[in-house]
Amino acid sequence: MLFLFLHLSITLGGFAFFWFRFRNQPELSELSLLQILEKSPKRLREVAYGVFFFSFLSFLLLPLSLGFSVYLHTDANVLVVVVWIVWTYNWCKYTFWRE
Repeated sequence: MLFLFLHLSITLGGFAFFWFRFRNQPELSELSLLQILEKSPKRLREVAYGVFFFSFLSFLLLPLSLGFSVYLHTDANVLVVVVWIVWTYNWCKYTFWRE
């Protein structure tokens, strides 16, 4: 359970750091969050995009940390991994491959 709280704090802390530190930059203030996320893998060397992208990756790993902290001693680990695969696929599909 401690790992889950640590993971949540890293994820929310990364998004909060991005929002309060980099959101007022002229280049980023014109874009929506999905547009920033769409550009971030191509511009990882810039600190603002890197912070946002790694916070999003941490967000994608949330079902794994939640599931493994709750269901670690049961046989439901397979369901946790399947839910995580569906979660990640849908978020990536609607984030990076939008038309």
